[in-house]
Amino acid sequence: MADHIAYEAESQAGALPPRAETERWRPTLVGRLLAPWRGLALLGLGLVSAVMSWLLLISMCLLFIWLGFALVPDAARALHALANRQLELGRRWFGMPPVAPGGSEAARPAPRSTPRSGPPLVRRVLSVLRRPATWRDLGWAQLAATFIGFLALLPFALLVHGAFGIALPYIWGSVAPAFDNSWFLFIPLSDHTTRFAAGMGVLEILLSLWAGPYILRAQSRLSQTLLRPSDTP
Repeated sequence: MADHIAYEAESQAGALPPRAETERWRPTLVGRLLAPWRGLALLGLGLVSAVMSWLLLISMCLLFIWLGFALVPDAARALHALANRQLELGRRWFGMPPVAPGGSEAARPAPRSTPRSGPPLVRRVLSVLRRPATWRDLGWAQLAATFIGFLALLPFALLVHGAFGIALPYIWGSVAPAFDNSWFLFIPLSDHTTRFAAGMGVLEILLSLWAGPYILRAQSRLSQTLLRPSDTP
């Protein structure tokens, strides 16, 4: 059994666009139409990552009863795979540049300063705890379920809220008791204002399709900043 977890460096050949090309990235029509659904996928990835990070923290707490020594390496590996998936989707969908150019810590072997005389499980866990990527992944996962998750959800939320606004004139008779004296954005809802709400709904949908890819690219850029090794430019 290996004494440490070797996180594989991602290939930098061919499939990754040069940095100059990523700076000129523009969303396609298909990319705009898919943005709300891609945001949902990123939100789901963030929620799974947050749960996995909590399992990793619980496993670290269980080190005191030795059970954690069996759980920490696998939990850390799974969380790192989820973080890499976030970076991969950012490159594939939003033209983000690669995070780990040659020579970065992702491509280097794990530190071997751990004493060689201890049990293999102990050496593996100590290697995981000494790896900066482990703590970067943990920090990113907490934001992936909060602020970063909000950015991922925003395009879909705009789409759904806009569709509700468009539907209001047609369903007002049945929902009026629940929504009377309520507001749609800055429009007070009544029999006479639902058409204005429908107009705002159309604008919301257009905003979701136009701004969605840029919002999700900002989400990917923030994730990349949190996951990038400190020696990466």
